[in-house]
Amino acid sequence: ESNSENVNSTAIQIAASGPDTDWANIMEAMFCAINTAAERVYITTPYFMPNDSIMTALTTAARSGIDVRVILPYNSDSWAAQYASDSYIEHCLESGIRIFRYTKGFVHAKTMIMDESMSIVGTANLDYRSFSLNFEVNALIYDEAINKKMSAIFLNDLNDCDEVDLERWQNRGLLRKLKESF
Repeated sequence: ESNSENVNSTAIQIAASGPDTDWANIMEAMFCAINTAAERVYITTPYFMPNDSIMTALTTAARSGIDVRVILPYNSDSWAAQYASDSYIEHCLESGIRIFRYTKGFVHAKTMIMDESMSIVGTANLDYRSFSLNFEVNALIYDEAINKKMSAIFLNDLNDCDEVDLERWQNRGLLRKLKESF
């Protein structure tokens, strides 16, 4: 039986991981997505504690000329998470990654947008707990229209952010640096 109606379809791949899986599926999907990006990688995450693989992928992308931007909360809901996330900022800025602090409230979105046609949305933060310890699920979306909408939301969110300046960041107080190293 043929159906003459137009049907819209979107390619979506589901990646799940947790302590009961043999592979870090979500981390590996993000790693591959970052490594295959040609123009841009836009990330929004409330907790930013990337493992070595993700940090290498992000810094390599930025140093090779890819526009890598990360939106983090201005104030976290956890002081420990705040200082842990902050400990990665200087290395990111030195590599050319642009870091933005969201000031309009606590940002809890967990999104990644690559180039024109791939987006990732789900429960996983960009941190070791989400990659190894927690049960998480993310959708990898391969759709140009959705990607454009998500990019527009990301760029609009930048209006409610303060960009972190490398020189100002390097001059933060010693006490703050000590808390970050802890």
